[in-house]
Amino acid sequence: MEVQVFKMKRVGEISMDMMPSDETFRILVENSVVGVYIISENKFTYVNQYFCDIFSYTKAEILGKSMFELIAKVDKKRARKFVESLMSEKMSDTNFTVEVITKIGELKYVYIYGSVLEFNGQKNLVGTLVDATEKTLATKKLEYLANYDSLTGLFNRYYFNLQFERLMSHANRYKTNLALILFDIDNFKRINDSLGHKAGDSVLIKTAKLVKNVLRDSDYFFRIGGDEFTIIMENFHSSNEVKLLIKRIQQVLKTSIEVDDLSFHISLSIGVSLFPEHGKDIDTLQKSADIAMYRAKKDGKNRFSIFDKDSTTSTKVMELENELYEGIERGELLVYLQPQVDINSDSLIGAEALVRWNNPKRGVLTPNLFLPLAQEVGLMYKLDLVMIENTFLLLKKYDNLELLDFNISVNISNALFHHQRFFSIMQKFQKRYTYLCSYMKLELTEDILMVDRMHTNKMIRSLRLIGYKTAIDDFGTGYSSLSNLKMMEIDELKIDRSFIADITHDKNDKAIVKAIVDMGHTLDLAVLAEGAESVEQVEILREMGCDMIQGYYYDKPLPVEEFEKKWLQEFLI
Repeated sequence: MEVQVFKMKRVGEISMDMMPSDETFRILVENSVVGVYIISENKFTYVNQYFCDIFSYTKAEILGKSMFELIAKVDKKRARKFVESLMSEKMSDTNFTVEVITKIGELKYVYIYGSVLEFNGQKNLVGTLVDATEKTLATKKLEYLANYDSLTGLFNRYYFNLQFERLMSHANRYKTNLALILFDIDNFKRINDSLGHKAGDSVLIKTAKLVKNVLRDSDYFFRIGGDEFTIIMENFHSSNEVKLLIKRIQQVLKTSIEVDDLSFHISLSIGVSLFPEHGKDIDTLQKSADIAMYRAKKDGKNRFSIFDKDSTTSTKVMELENELYEGIERGELLVYLQPQVDINSDSLIGAEALVRWNNPKRGVLTPNLFLPLAQEVGLMYKLDLVMIENTFLLLKKYDNLELLDFNISVNISNALFHHQRFFSIMQKFQKRYTYLCSYMKLELTEDILMVDRMHTNKMIRSLRLIGYKTAIDDFGTGYSSLSNLKMMEIDELKIDRSFIADITHDKNDKAIVKAIVDMGHTLDLAVLAEGAESVEQVEILREMGCDMIQGYYYDKPLPVEEFEKKWLQEFLI
């Protein structure tokens, strides 16, 4: 009997008889989950099946091809550079990701690893590759989301900050110029508020495309928020070149933009700041361009302005704008109440909620000092919502004290009334405060009502169905017709104070007021005269049959505490 001797081997020790055969190697390589290739004299001499699957070729189709035939044009030069460095032994191995084209024309990304091995005196490029398409596209998508605006495809604010810092550093080193061109679309809020955000988005996209078409290849174009855009201009020698670019932008926007079968003539307010004249850091230059843009708006819009260091007025306005943004968030808006009185009994039947701003630096500001600014910068929407909420809280307070036998009127701006979510917002208030909404009167000016009459009538009807009262404020200053009033389901006409001021000696004003009172009563509407200050005015209004008075004759707008003390004191004891 033959005895076989087995030798024990230590862990980690390998002998030649344990090594796999050539056939085993072939099977391992052929079934590998990475592509394997050998290139000799720039031609493929071996590829495994996974390599073929990536490119949708058979082995016979790939063998003999140059590797550069598979690489997309955008990456050919870079790939040649890597291979040449490798073959000339400037590097021992290499790895890179390139875009390739498959047999069926599909674009893919592959991660290639390669090194040089010598067989029979011939240098061969040997390596592996894997399909990195999914990972690369995901990375590119993340990079796109980080650096680009998803609506217009322009660079975004984040990328603006990165590029501007880099370009300033370059300009500072080589003593060159930079221009920061900031602009927004004139009256864009009106488009958004009247036609909705979908139409607004279309205007933004088309404006961005038109402007981009006239920029130079070296200019950077960004959308940094809302309807605000920025251009960074470099490689120019004087401000005249900046002005020339701006004129091209203004010229291309002279054609109308079509959105939903409507034509819009778009204009821009443009502000410019220059590096290093107007600032040596991004914040200063942005602020300077912002101030210049505001001056362009104040000068009539559809124009541009270059920052002037000697101008302080615009700076103060910008500071006020920033304070207003912060003040709304910090709850600095106050409700003042002005009583509305029955003209025959002199009893309180209502009050108008009027906004004041308790600015920590400037004291309590009246509406004329900040409402135009709020409207200009698009804050009326937020301001209205704060006033509605605060008024509801007052109504709830008086209801809990069993004092709620009068209405409180709240002004609704164009921005809020024509906002696409206006009705849903008022519905939420109604669900939260239920029957209290029947004590709130929404005051709408005539110009609001004339934008889209069908939409307006439907909106007023819907608001009244869920409990709100409505009134037309400043009546007589707009263009409401009798037929239009008949269609509107409103509760009250409020005669503008401009007709009341001269009613004692102006026959025309007197005749107009009388006609409004009679028309209102014919339509079963209550009529309130605003701005009465003298006993003579009140007597004339009483003789005409006016129902209610609001004005200094009875009282000025009062802080809530003073209003309660003066008009509700007997009930609060």
